[in-house]
Amino acid sequence: MKQKHAFHNQKGFALMEVIAAMVILVITLIGMIVAMNYAHAKSAYNYRYRIALLKAESELQIIKMRHYHSGNFGSLASKEFNIQANPNSKPIRATVYFTAATINDTQVSLRTSYTSVTATVRWYEPSMYALYQSPNDYKEVILREDYYFERTQ
Repeated sequence: MKQKHAFHNQKGFALMEVIAAMVILVITLIGMIVAMNYAHAKSAYNYRYRIALLKAESELQIIKMRHYHSGNFGSLASKEFNIQANPNSKPIRATVYFTAATINDTQVSLRTSYTSVTATVRWYEPSMYALYQSPNDYKEVILREDYYFERTQ
């Protein structure tokens, strides 16, 4: 008989149900906010990566236009540029470094050589989490172009 009476005494259960519903709602909202921040940070990183890749590719094309016919790539200077994910964001400084090496491939032919030009774009990637900022969180994109030519000796 006491059990039957306990089920009919609903005093305080409505308040517990409201509090439980609010806890579930808050946990869901926090999860959505974290997911949206993560998606935004990944989207910005992918944008910066794509801009760096396009910059390296365009610089290699400029080098090809200027130096391909002579076969002499000489000293290639590094260049700096800005990556800005959106108009309201702080621009990120990136640098393009170049290296050129002439390689004689004797397995193919004694007269065949190629020049390998590598463009490395490096930038500082801001951390997604404000609690941890690593001073060495650099990202880079490396692109290599090989220019074949026949030696005249």
